[in-house]
Amino acid sequence: MMNNKLTGLTLVLTGLVLLMLSITLQSQTSIWVVLLGASIVLNISGASLLFKFLKESVKTTN
Repeated sequence: MMNNKLTGLTLVLTGLVLLMLSITLQSQTSIWVVLLGASIVLNISGASLLFKFLKESVKTTN
């Protein structure tokens, strides 16, 4: 259960870092597309793991 929390937070934070890097690029090149795509994938994956963690923690508290 704790593994989902740490992994989810790591993925979301990495996605946010990539998003900030893609914002700072001056020109929209292929690197920009790769950074933005990776950011979206990491944020969605991390959020789903965090939701899974929350669902499991609610089950154990009830």
